[in-house]
Amino acid sequence: MIHPVVFENVGYDPTEVSGFALGMGMDRLAMLKYGIPNIKLLYENDVRFLSAF
Repeated sequence: MIHPVVFENVGYDPTEVSGFALGMGMDRLAMLKYGIPNIKLLYENDVRFLSAF
């Protein structure tokens, strides 16, 4: 669920509006395609891991 303060910040009345957010970025798609078990591996900048692909 989206926090009511987020709606207030963009000018919507949180008593009238509610929402649910989903998202899949490029990092998640790469994890699925290449079978990467942990997202942290993409952001540690370990040359041994990055050169494996």
